[in-house]
Amino acid sequence: MPPPASVCVVVPTYNEKENVAPLVESLERAGVPDLSLLIVDDGSPDGTSEEVKRLSESRPWIELLQRERKMGIGSAYQDGFKAAIGSKRPDVLVEMDADLQHPASALPGLVKAIADGAAVSIASRYIHGGGISGWGRLRRIVSRAANAYARSMLGLKVKDATSGYRAFSRAAAETVAHAELPAKGFEFQVATLHLLKDEWRIVEVPFTFTERAAGKSKLGLADVGKFFVAVLRMAL
Repeated sequence: MPPPASVCVVVPTYNEKENVAPLVESLERAGVPDLSLLIVDDGSPDGTSEEVKRLSESRPWIELLQRERKMGIGSAYQDGFKAAIGSKRPDVLVEMDADLQHPASALPGLVKAIADGAAVSIASRYIHGGGISGWGRLRRIVSRAANAYARSMLGLKVKDATSGYRAFSRAAAETVAHAELPAKGFEFQVATLHLLKDEWRIVEVPFTFTERAAGKSKLGLADVGKFFVAVLRMAL
């Protein structure tokens, strides 16, 4: 039997101080062997980086990558992937939010899908067994519309192209890390799938998305508008 895959979870943060400790505790309960966590903080004024440093004192598997300012979630993942691959060379890299909407309990399933041969495994709200808890009707409509639009415009086959909870093989993560992608915001999620869809195996794993319990969502109406414009540009 091969040894378990080494896994690095990359989490971008901006003003997520109150969520960092619960996130770390949830990862500890997930039961994933050889796990590390890389927090990419964009100069949070609320003390997020200081909280990460405090937690890392007793947990050597936690590391911090500090950036001076907000530069977009896409560039945070690309910088995080480069740093993780350069220092740890993990077998699997995981995108995960700090807002506790991505349950760590779904992590073993995402990792297993990579171990079974997928290049990308997406935690999906829109396949059998997946779901959403705590959203109103308007937000559900916007999410469905964004996914349908991305699939239609970019030829994507997955049901949940906008999910930000996903795992990558190291080779796929290296491709994403060094790509010149036309998206640095939330549209980064569909841009990576557009990049990988023709040559890499992409699968979906069901999970239930829940509304954040603390802090404020970073996704606003302006971001939604940028998403639709960015997808159109990718398609042209």
